[in-house]
Amino acid sequence: MTTLRRSLVLLALTVLAALLAGLAVADPFHLRHAPWFVGGTVLLLIVLATATLTVAVKVRPVRVLVGVLGAVAAVAWVVVALLAIDLRDEGQPVAEVVSGGQRLVVLDRAVVIDPASAVVLRAGGGLFEQESPVWFGAPEGPGPDAVAFRGTDEVEVRVGSCLLVSRVEPVTLAVDPVHRASGAC
Repeated sequence: MTTLRRSLVLLALTVLAALLAGLAVADPFHLRHAPWFVGGTVLLLIVLATATLTVAVKVRPVRVLVGVLGAVAAVAWVVVALLAIDLRDEGQPVAEVVSGGQRLVVLDRAVVIDPASAVVLRAGGGLFEQESPVWFGAPEGPGPDAVAFRGTDEVEVRVGSCLLVSRVEPVTLAVDPVHRASGAC
């Protein structure tokens, strides 16, 4: 295989990796483990871009430089991605309501250092489990009194005397609107 052909094949793979990384960052299906997909696809993109440039460049010192810079970028990305994923606090489940293949989960999370409640909608399981936020409580504020499904495309969160209703798109699990605690609710 010629150098030009190798370069073109690697370039095509790099473009494909860039498209996959863009899809992982956009996360149109609200995947619960999306940060891992972003970390993996961006790492793949860095490795393929480094390989493409290393094969395409003919001057040996420049090849070595590109390889070293690519390796440093890959290691730096792994460290940053693992730190970002590790610092994410998903919270502890407090209550769960199940309807069909979907679950409304009440979580206790830390917001900076203060505890706060949140309600998320989950569907599926494993690597492709989906999760969308429904309601975020105020730090040190009250949690929801009740959560429930209203048919197949709506969920409700009751906080004090307020009833907050959101519509759910069943395929992407997009929730609209995502409610936040306010003075009234």
